[in-house]
Amino acid sequence: MQIALLGTKKVGKSSILKVVFQKMSPNETLFIDSTSRIEEIKVENNPYTKYTFVDFPGSFEVSQINTQDRKILSKCAMIIYILDAQDQPYNKPLEKFINIVTEVHSFNPDCMFEMFIHKIDGDMFVTEDLKLEAQNGVSYLLKADIQERKLPEPGFFLTSIYDLSIFEALSKILIKVSPQVNYIQNMLDNLMNYCRIDKVYLFDVINKLYIATDSTPVDLISYELCADMIDVVIDVSCIYGISGNDNVASAFDRKSTSVIKLDSGLTLYLREIEHMLALVCLVKEDNFDRQNLIDYNIDIFKDGVKQIFQAHEKLLKSEENKS
Repeated sequence: MQIALLGTKKVGKSSILKVVFQKMSPNETLFIDSTSRIEEIKVENNPYTKYTFVDFPGSFEVSQINTQDRKILSKCAMIIYILDAQDQPYNKPLEKFINIVTEVHSFNPDCMFEMFIHKIDGDMFVTEDLKLEAQNGVSYLLKADIQERKLPEPGFFLTSIYDLSIFEALSKILIKVSPQVNYIQNMLDNLMNYCRIDKVYLFDVINKLYIATDSTPVDLISYELCADMIDVVIDVSCIYGISGNDNVASAFDRKSTSVIKLDSGLTLYLREIEHMLALVCLVKEDNFDRQNLIDYNIDIFKDGVKQIFQAHEKLLKSEENKS
């Protein structure tokens, strides 16, 4: 599965990919060179989720699209357009976005489009109201062209590499393009109901993106708590659990599990589901009195997830053989 990142020069496309997938510090991204050619980052951290992010240079113009560009974009399940929120006015980058959507939609009608209104960490956006004002302004400027040309409406995300907003946005992107997510979400909802869990995430341990969650709204506080728990488990395992090796693959295995009780009365519970895939949930302490029941239901969920992805793999192979 391919997801392309496009935008004008110096909007932060490469910085996003390096921070999320290559563990680069946000401050270090100030010194990276501009992208001069198409670059790919393949993400295959666990057996179930495999996708490729394609980083297009800011100089790319859809009016000058060549055969290679068209081939790449025709295979994309989604295009993420990065807009620099601090670089006003937005007229030229939004014009470029409309041209990209118009062209790509003509030869890849199934492609979805999203926009990251990026770099909202500056002094221009010190309050949530100012961030939402920027988003509403962008949406308003695009609305007439999208309706006139009958183009698919994009989704909008307010993002920054200096907090978890970029991780949350990319998590939601992966959920949108995943064909299995509805089945997994239903299973997570059942797990919540049977075990009286408040919130549950299915995490990619390496990059801390969640590939699925239950149907209740996501809030950054619960996401941050669960993501931080993964760091704690990895750090403790590297220090005390293994010897002579400090990489994540060695620190997280099928025996990995952890319970952290918070002063707020909530309990964080982590269980390994598959290689580099963890289920992390928030449970009220009073509802964590029967951990054996929770473990039993998680084991059932684990088997169900495996069957869902195996069925999807069989379907893909069957379609490939037919073609």
